[in-house]
Amino acid sequence: MLKLTWSLIFLFLIYIAEAQEKPLTESEKAALDSMLNDDMFMDMMNTALNPKSYFLVSAGIGNSYFSIRNRQVNAMQLESKLVLTPSAAYYHKSGFGIIASAFHAAFESKSGFYQFSASPSYSFTKSKKVKSVISYTHIFTRSGFERYASPVKNELYGNIYLKKPWLQPGVSIGFSGGRETDYRKVDTVLNGIRRVFTDTVKSRISIFSINAFVQHSFEFYELLSKKDGLAITPQLMLNAGSQRYRETHQNPFLTRLQSTNITRFKNLGRLNETSTFNIQSVGLNLNVNYMVGKFGFEPQAYLDYYIPSTTDKKFTVVCSFVVSYNF
Repeated sequence: MLKLTWSLIFLFLIYIAEAQEKPLTESEKAALDSMLNDDMFMDMMNTALNPKSYFLVSAGIGNSYFSIRNRQVNAMQLESKLVLTPSAAYYHKSGFGIIASAFHAAFESKSGFYQFSASPSYSFTKSKKVKSVISYTHIFTRSGFERYASPVKNELYGNIYLKKPWLQPGVSIGFSGGRETDYRKVDTVLNGIRRVFTDTVKSRISIFSINAFVQHSFEFYELLSKKDGLAITPQLMLNAGSQRYRETHQNPFLTRLQSTNITRFKNLGRLNETSTFNIQSVGLNLNVNYMVGKFGFEPQAYLDYYIPSTTDKKFTVVCSFVVSYNF
């Protein structure tokens, strides 16, 4: 917004000069004509005063698949998977938006589009003091890819931050959850006899996350042309939350053991993991957005360090790169 600010100041000075009935010099006239003919300048003015509706198509590649928006949830992934994500979105000038995405990846013995998502959202942008966004996402799992898709099926996510301070403080809150049923063929040998049966695996996950953050956006215009701009936004985050995960296995072998009077077999095939609400990690998110004309290029990297003691890795890197076109 640096260029817009100085341009408005310049126009205001010209207006004062006219009010005082002082003639414009040739150089002032040339500068004014140049600004009025500068498409990027006029676009900035129109966007600031009259927000526009637009469509956006994009293609992204990254290593996250748990959550669409919540980086804290993505940092919980135990493995890194390269995912290609084409998307189409519509954003209305009122603040309403909706985005549809497909997710493609290669797995153990198959590859393809394994899940799809729809995410309506609303942005509160008219306030001069704060900015806020709230969104809901539902994930549809493709049949046959249940064991590979994200366990999160529904997600409510929102954030709010102050716009005026140079260092902008804010907070984000997310509720994520889902359940899935997978049928796995088991071919094994028990007591010297080959056994082939179907194991029904039911899983359920619920995650509550909240984080406090501070950020600042560094903006630059006319770097390579008169119609480009660059925004670099580092964001430091303190993450807290709680999780609960349940998994049950149902098959003839487990049913037979559970029906006995042996105590240690009663909970066989059941997994129940719960973590109480606590501070979980510190994170650093770096978002870079380069716009030239109607094209956008957005690399993003999120670094997360898990604070509590764990046998899993404590340091996680989630990154992505998105190319977009708006019309």
